[in-house]
Amino acid sequence: MKEAECELAECGCNNETMMEDYLYRIQRNLFVDCSNKSALVFDKEHISYRDLGVNVAKMIGAFKQEGLVAGSVVAICLRKSPEYIYTVLACALTGVIWLPIDVDSPLARQNYLLSNSHADRRVSDGDAVLESTLNVRSILEEDYEPEIGEGCFEYKLDNSPAYYLYTSGSTGTPKCVVLNNQATANVLQQTIERWHISASDTFMAVTPFHHDMSVFDIFAAISVGATLVIPTFEQQKNALDWAKLVAENRITIWVSVPAIVDMLFTVAKKEQLLSLRLIAQGGDYIKPSLISRIRMQLPDVVLFSLGGPTETTIWSIWHEISELDQEAIPYGKPLLNNQYFILNEQHQACSVGEVGRMYMSGMNLSNGYLLDGKIIPKDFIQIQTSENKIETVFQMSDLGYLREDQTIIFAGREEGYLKVQGVRIAAAEVENAMSQHPQVHDAVVVCCTHPEADVIELVAIYTQEFKALDKPLEFVNLRGYLQDYLPSSHIPTRGLLVEALPLTANGKIDRKALLKTAQQQLYHRLSYSPSSQSKDLKGLRNEGINELVFEVFEHVVKDHGVQTISASTQLSSFNIRPKQLMVIAKYLTERGGVEIDFYALARCRTVGEVIRLMQGSINAA
Repeated sequence: MKEAECELAECGCNNETMMEDYLYRIQRNLFVDCSNKSALVFDKEHISYRDLGVNVAKMIGAFKQEGLVAGSVVAICLRKSPEYIYTVLACALTGVIWLPIDVDSPLARQNYLLSNSHADRRVSDGDAVLESTLNVRSILEEDYEPEIGEGCFEYKLDNSPAYYLYTSGSTGTPKCVVLNNQATANVLQQTIERWHISASDTFMAVTPFHHDMSVFDIFAAISVGATLVIPTFEQQKNALDWAKLVAENRITIWVSVPAIVDMLFTVAKKEQLLSLRLIAQGGDYIKPSLISRIRMQLPDVVLFSLGGPTETTIWSIWHEISELDQEAIPYGKPLLNNQYFILNEQHQACSVGEVGRMYMSGMNLSNGYLLDGKIIPKDFIQIQTSENKIETVFQMSDLGYLREDQTIIFAGREEGYLKVQGVRIAAAEVENAMSQHPQVHDAVVVCCTHPEADVIELVAIYTQEFKALDKPLEFVNLRGYLQDYLPSSHIPTRGLLVEALPLTANGKIDRKALLKTAQQQLYHRLSYSPSSQSKDLKGLRNEGINELVFEVFEHVVKDHGVQTISASTQLSSFNIRPKQLMVIAKYLTERGGVEIDFYALARCRTVGEVIRLMQGSINAA
């Protein structure tokens, strides 16, 4: 392999740094100090550190009865809840490898994750239909307080496997990333110190528990004796509820993907967010316009950009966002004990300003991927540095370049990977699932930008089999089909049936041309002229309110897979995001001739309630 004259972006590699044992701190908080301070808040219930310790101890006792030891694998098949926290802490403290499963993903996908990981037991809150399933409720209902001794804690603060996380794979099959406690400790220690996190802080567990950023929320909060607020299942996708939780619990630390932050600041009132002292965003591109909006509402809040794929443990690169970051938000510089390289196709260092592929080495590297229970090193390669050292690095799909000050600027990602709401999606995984439909011939997915809501949407573009051309495949039916094979984050929200896919000069599918076509054809109907389409207000008082409301939601129906709508149709079935709801409010305001309050619209649960809101607004005008 050719020598790589590797320029490091703030190497900061210092493997002799003493790593603080975050699991020991958790152990002391639960079983030694065991205070009455709130550790968790869920559905208005406060769970103290003492009670958290009792429930974790019960899970540890159940593991022992089942013969689970360090190195055993437990799949956590639970929704976001205190029971999940009890289970994951019990696994981490005993050295049991834990694997979070998205229980709302298709059953076939769940079964693959379980079989590929060689899970010894699964923990769920339902009936234990399989011998290998432990019912968490039955365990916690036992009326006893188990003894916890030093011998219970068999974890290792090294690079042996500690937990598994699945991410989208370029081959169309989810990839299982094997992660360890040493890398996790490196992130937690540096972040806790730099952000001055203490027991007085309150965290919001807004990230799904099967995503890597949630690892920070859980283990950072409990290790310092802070409080972790967990949204209920009904609150998890409702930004209005997030704002209430922030205000009610005086949340100070917020870590999530930018899309979630955008939703929060779209719907929240300024006074609801005053307790936030630090907001960190990662997993996707951060728009400078979003930073400006945050600064306007919270001028003193500390803002961070976070980066690094799941394979580099939680986050491995960061940047404190300052007033100087106007045109682009930097990816940043690596955490201590890590190195980032920007290399060309020959694995030679790119010059300052030259875009290349990112590679990462150091303590944060994961162990590799798990395939049928065995660790494989795919995407982990070796390069030779200018000091003639051989470095094992992870080859990313992200592109970037170095600024003069050695700060890395994100410059997109290679074809094949997409990011929607912070979720990394391998296009091949979605396209393979679409191609399995008997009526689909070719399938491509792209990311389009909604022109009004300014959000990224996953769009499916497909052609039909020749024998099925007489019966066009409606996108609503294709979406329904995909729900059996893909998690909701991977299912396109819009679809476009075309006669044929365009090709480039070398015979490859022209994805750029398809993106342009999709952007033009799917979104042109969103633009409207109030002057030409507005109705007479008096006419609306007597007729047409129903038609107007149904008209706007019929447009939504086309893109979100709802078969029919009526006054009783739940708005939640449309999966409408706050920015899209703002577009609807604007549309109804301009067509109806009266101001429709966004917050009043957000409180509506059904189409019928929207109609009654319109009627009340028009009658009061």
